[in-house]
Amino acid sequence: MTFPSARTLARISCIGLAACPLLSAQCPIHSVVIKGRVEHPPHNASVRVLLLYPPDRHGKNLPGSDLDNNERPGESAEAILDGDAFTIPVEFLTNDRRTEMSFKVRCSRQPQRVVVTLKKRDGSDSNDPVYDRVALDFPREFKSDDSHHYTLRSDLVLNRQEP
Repeated sequence: MTFPSARTLARISCIGLAACPLLSAQCPIHSVVIKGRVEHPPHNASVRVLLLYPPDRHGKNLPGSDLDNNERPGESAEAILDGDAFTIPVEFLTNDRRTEMSFKVRCSRQPQRVVVTLKKRDGSDSNDPVYDRVALDFPREFKSDDSHHYTLRSDLVLNRQEP
């Protein structure tokens, strides 16, 4: 009578041992910090940072996308301006979920561009007027203090231009 329960316990143990490497393999979280200022800051404005990733080679193109080369939008952060200076950190996972039929974890995911937008906040998030927009090449325009944190080589200056 104890033989079937011992066999079940052995199977569960084998599955648990096989899953241990998969559970322990995790990719680090990296961060991009955008620091800058706004010349002639408008009233009731915000700065938004958006990370853009290369197009998915295995997926379909996004119809009607206004992003260059169908770049895939990723993580983002937004801050309401209080004065003329801003610092906005954005964290991103380096785990590449596009691995093909492999149990090997790939930790090579990183954005190819970082888009910083100065816009007016008037409540309707989709149609907020844009004052300025800057696209930064990643990682060329950034420096890294270690392998996980990226900052701009120089502070970013956004200009208020009436939409």
